[in-house]
Amino acid sequence: MSSYSRSESGVALAVVVWFIAGMSLLVAGVVMSARTDVRFAQLHMGRAQASAAGDGAVNLLLADMRDGLYVDDGVARLPQQVYQLGEVQVDVVAVPTEWLVDINTATAPLMANALQLSGALDQSRAQFLGNAVVQWRRDPKGAAGVRMEALEDLLSVPGVNRRTWDRVRDYIAVPVGSVGLSRPGAKAQQRMRMLQTLTPVQRVSATGQAFAGISTGAARATGYRIDALVRIGDTVWLRRRWVSMSASVGVLPWRVYRTEPARIVSRPGPAA
Repeated sequence: MSSYSRSESGVALAVVVWFIAGMSLLVAGVVMSARTDVRFAQLHMGRAQASAAGDGAVNLLLADMRDGLYVDDGVARLPQQVYQLGEVQVDVVAVPTEWLVDINTATAPLMANALQLSGALDQSRAQFLGNAVVQWRRDPKGAAGVRMEALEDLLSVPGVNRRTWDRVRDYIAVPVGSVGLSRPGAKAQQRMRMLQTLTPVQRVSATGQAFAGISTGAARATGYRIDALVRIGDTVWLRRRWVSMSASVGVLPWRVYRTEPARIVSRPGPAA
């Protein structure tokens, strides 16, 4: 009887141990799920806050532009301003779309230059993809050709993956109300280097008015890509809107024809 009782006690102890282990795993799963939900909630809240603050700052900059605050002696300066909206700081800059590479008209060398300058590809691979973009736009029947309606259409070109597109997206455009760069040359090279300094990642570490004195080269452009860098805590979000100044909707003297979802361009790294 004594041996049998000890055997029953051993089985009971094993059952208790397995039960405790199972409960521990269940609790750990619940805790991990809760942490994930909290992170997603914080991410959605941050994106919503960045979108609202970014849109507000973009509208403030557009209003200043309409008032002629960035024109001196008939020459327009690059519109840029830092706004403090409550506890949120927003650094906004308006880049003329005519500085960007129009993916519907760009020559193969210019497209290759953008791919290489963006750091997406080396020279030989950039040249190959530049030719691929031009070839993709051509209609096999010799008609007017295929038009890209959005920046994401560039992903349809064989060889252009998401990583390449993410790198080159700060240099390209599908302009409305303005014409992007369509041929290589000294002027194109100068503007491309300027774009390199104006990329969101580069601007995160730059001072707020670092580019305030840059001339756009014209009295006023008709189309802009407006980047709003929204600082929320240690995280920097990018809210990007594409605007035509030659058309209006409702009471506003401009038209926003594309708005990109807010995305993180800089965040604090893991603690050492």
